[in-house]
Amino acid sequence: MTVLKKKELEESPLADLHAIASELGLEGFRSKRKNDLIAAILDVSGSPSTTTDEEHDPDEVPADEALETPTVEREEEPEEEESSEETSEDTSEDTSEGTSEGTSEDEAEESDEAAPEREEELATGVLDILANGSGFVRVDPAGQSRDDVYVSPAQIRRCELRAGDLVGGPLRPPRRNERHPSLIRVATVNGTDAEPPEERPWFSDLTAVFPSARIDGPASLRKLPFGRGSRVAVAGPPGAGASRLLHELAGALASAGDIDVQVVLAGVRPEEVGQWRAGDLDVVGGSFERSADAQTQAAELAVERAKRTVERGGHAAVVVDSLAALPGSAQRRVFGAARATEEGGTLTVIAATGDSDDALRWATTRIVLEPGGKPGPRSGTLREDALK
Repeated sequence: MTVLKKKELEESPLADLHAIASELGLEGFRSKRKNDLIAAILDVSGSPSTTTDEEHDPDEVPADEALETPTVEREEEPEEEESSEETSEDTSEDTSEGTSEGTSEDEAEESDEAAPEREEELATGVLDILANGSGFVRVDPAGQSRDDVYVSPAQIRRCELRAGDLVGGPLRPPRRNERHPSLIRVATVNGTDAEPPEERPWFSDLTAVFPSARIDGPASLRKLPFGRGSRVAVAGPPGAGASRLLHELAGALASAGDIDVQVVLAGVRPEEVGQWRAGDLDVVGGSFERSADAQTQAAELAVERAKRTVERGGHAAVVVDSLAALPGSAQRRVFGAARATEEGGTLTVIAATGDSDDALRWATTRIVLEPGGKPGPRSGTLREDALK
């Protein structure tokens, strides 16, 4: 017998609460708000309450056995995302996992009968995991959109998904009162079958070492080498040419052929967004008119995606224009993610840092531009002798 606890019920998706209420024979449960539904469940089942094992979704992992899933650390969720969470928790059937997990068997049969010939629509994008354990497949690299696809906590736990994973699978359209479509099942993760889950280390457990594999930069930096896994700060006053140099560096990274390159835009002019997106690089984020929360989320999700590449032994790079537009705590997380690892993978972060002394101190390569765009005497690379 399993004891129902109020805290665990509060952390459960609405679809799970509906399943419990249905088993208890609670009438009118679909019209109740989440807090009222929890109170009704506890009242009907007694306090403390018990249920049988059959009352739980067989695919659901008990709360005390669930795998811990890392989330992208944020100061607070963006306003748009808060509304998505509110909708997913407080609206009937809004965050169900599809007919296989989030609805009752009767509802699944009714749905199948209603559209037996419907061809499955597929979604692919980067997974963003929220603080409550649910997530969204971000289908637009620029940021949040109404086309984002909801992913339930049960699917995230079962497939051992992490923020930044490239996730694909069939989806169902939003039902009444839902804002987003929902993922029916996770079919692929980072290009491979979702089940069984891929065995991989945690990024935080990899051993950081100084870069040793040199990257050939533009001609202006031939005397200032840096390597894969470097933390490169491009500093200088406005008009010194930092953005132009970032374009050249991003091109040099892409030409390496085996580096997954992303460009993160934060606080730039709208015209510069157009210039970046005119190329072939993967560009996320946007101009200064976007909120600080939205810019932070785009930057941190890009870094999480890069970490997943490194965990699989690959090489990734994130070019940030500009790091100075992010809050201080986000700057540390984004810039501090860069490293070469003893296990083989590398994450290079190249960022315009303005006149930030902290960023120059954190960097393994400092490019301090003088008027005219040339690196000045304060430029340099730590452990340059290790580069090959």
